[in-house]
Amino acid sequence: MNMGKEKIIPIIAMVVLIIGIISTIYVHASQIEKDTIKINGQDFTIDQLFSIGVTNEIETDEGEKEGIALDKLMVAVGVGCTDCHKYTIKAKDGYQQTLDWDILKTGILTDYGRVYFPDTAHTFWVRDVIEIEVK
Repeated sequence: MNMGKEKIIPIIAMVVLIIGIISTIYVHASQIEKDTIKINGQDFTIDQLFSIGVTNEIETDEGEKEGIALDKLMVAVGVGCTDCHKYTIKAKDGYQQTLDWDILKTGILTDYGRVYFPDTAHTFWVRDVIEIEVK
C-alpha cells in the first residue's frame, strides 16, 4: 500500500502544476494589450491626444493630478453636442464606468492612461483606459 501513495502523490502534484500553468496562460492571453485609446470610434496614441488636447491640473483627495482636460478632448476629437451624450470609459481589464457630461467635463486623462475626476468616488477613476465610447 505504501507503494501506491508514492505513485499517486507525484501524479497529483503534476496535475496541480499543469492546471496552474494553463490558468496562467489563459489569464495572460485574455489581457488586452493596446497602445492606443479609441475615442468616438477613432484610435489615438497618448502622444497624439496630448498634442491635440489641453493640459489641465485638478485637485483630488490623492493630491494634484495633471493630464488632458476631457471636456476639451471630446471637442478636439469631433464629438458634437458634448452634453447630449453619455460616455463609457473602458479599461483593458474589462472594468468600465458610464458617466454623464457633468462628471466627464471635470476630469482628466493622464499620460499613463488613467482618468481622474475631482470630488467623485474612486470607482469612477479608471486606469489603463483603452476606450472612451460616446453613446
